[in-house]
Amino acid sequence: MKIILLGASGIIGSEIAQALSPNHEIVRAGRNGDVKVDYTDTRSVKAMFEQVGKFDALIAVVGRDSAFKPYEDLMDEDFDYGFQRKFMAQINLVRIGTPYANDSGSFTLSSGYLSDYPNPASAATGPFNAAVDSFVRTVGPMLP
Repeated sequence: MKIILLGASGIIGSEIAQALSPNHEIVRAGRNGDVKVDYTDTRSVKAMFEQVGKFDALIAVVGRDSAFKPYEDLMDEDFDYGFQRKFMAQINLVRIGTPYANDSGSFTLSSGYLSDYPNPASAATGPFNAAVDSFVRTVGPMLP
């Protein structure tokens, strides 16, 4: 399988790459990797898919760097940052990438435990994890 892996240089992404690379073609995409992409920029994402072409699976392990601080210290920018990097970026990977996916292709998005197990510092992170989960449950069954 040809698998696009966003976040391959991170803690989780590097483990995924190591586990899958013996049996699959891994295309590492991100700031560092086989394909350079700013996953928060739709033009860059489109260019990535144009460069990679058809693929069998996309795995996104992104958005880990959201604001993690007490609720009373959060600013609009903290919420916007989490929304753009954790939620919208992954939704756009699916929206833009669907035409490039081979038949029976798949998208694996990352959310996180903070949607189910919030703590006082996760107000600008956990809600976007939950939004990713909801998007997957809503749109997943509709995808070809």
